[in-house]
Amino acid sequence: MTEKLNTSILVDRYFQATQSNDAATWAACFATDATVDDPVGSPLIKGTDAILERGKEFMANFKTVGLYPEYVSIDNFRAAAKWTGRGVTKDDRSVKFEGINFFEFNKMGKIANLVGFWNPADMVEA
Repeated sequence: MTEKLNTSILVDRYFQATQSNDAATWAACFATDATVDDPVGSPLIKGTDAILERGKEFMANFKTVGLYPEYVSIDNFRAAAKWTGRGVTKDDRSVKFEGINFFEFNKMGKIANLVGFWNPADMVEA
């Protein structure tokens, strides 16, 4: 019998964490040895300490920011999601950006691998 996760809840938890404006809440979604390739082409990071730092660096640019799922497809320990990001920068500009994330979860319900396809240069004023 194949083990099952309620991956839908895990994906929802991830997106809620991105909307929390708290890098530690976001980093807590990941396994201690997780890898993150987000956005694709940026340096690959591994482990929750590096993930936390990446989250702090990204969130430091915003007063508020979050990713909002538009479509999620789940296959047990894996998921793909199309999302729209919305934020307000430190200089009060509202921005919008879009992307797709691929998730792999471990048996403990933590993200083991995240790949994000999006381009920070494509952020547009909302």
